Amino acid sequence: MVLLRRTFGLCLVVVLVLGLSGAASATLIYYGASTGQTATADFTFIDDPTVLTDPTRLQIILTETTPAATSKLTGANAILTTLGFRLPDSVVISAGAVSVAPGSTSVGFIPGCGPSNAQCGPGSDVSAEWGATLAGEKNIGNREKYDFVSTLSTNVTRFAGENRDGPTGGGLSGPQGGLLNDAAARGGQGVIDNSVIITLTLDADPKAADLQVLTQAQMTKFLDPERLFSSSIVKWGSNSVYAHPVPEPGTLLLLGSGLVGIATFGRRFRKRS
Repeated sequence: MVLLRRTFGLCLVVVLVLGLSGAASATLIYYGASTGQTATADFTFIDDPTVLTDPTRLQIILTETTPAATSKLTGANAILTTLGFRLPDSVVISAGAVSVAPGSTSVGFIPGCGPSNAQCGPGSDVSAEWGATLAGEKNIGNREKYDFVSTLSTNVTRFAGENRDGPTGGGLSGPQGGLLNDAAARGGQGVIDNSVIITLTLDADPKAADLQVLTQAQMTKFLDPERLFSSSIVKWGSNSVYAHPVPEPGTLLLLGSGLVGIATFGRRFRKRS
């Protein structure tokens, strides 16, 4: 029985370690305690890393999840405009695109996907409403540097396409085309209710003449939940309303179970010694 309990405690520790180490994908939950804002981001590499001739693509499904009755922000301030993260080593964003996710729709783009104010359904390309730090990490307003995708103009290179929400033929004039979980509260802004798919082509060595694919080690390093947890941020509106990730309930349960196992094993070890 003592051996069984020891083994159980050690297994909990192993599960805890595996749960916080490399994974094929990673999901982060963001929560702004002062505003009630919430969001999620799912990070996945969508190319086969063994096919070295294909560029490395990072897919991010970004979703604004704030219940309308919970948010303390209104209008443009309540729109999720920025996702920040840190790519490993010398990796930079080379190109990208943003589309409306399944189950979501865009509201208020002018001219929109057709007539004025028409809704853009799932799969619609809304890249022109977004930009990214294609050249590498830059400050996004809170004195820290990130690679990021945003609807704001500062430090962002706009993705290709016709800007639907102004300025005509120009850059971003955000916040525009951001995410909102309650389109009725958009305050006249063009929004997506409530999720987009961001696909980024990554370059592991921007100094090389050709696009360099990421190694498996680089992809694993980026998706490591513990590292990603400490190197990501989201932003609402054009002001400094930021939120860092919080542990998922399942991760908290796993962490708690692991710590209980560690504590139990430690107590019994001390008693035997």
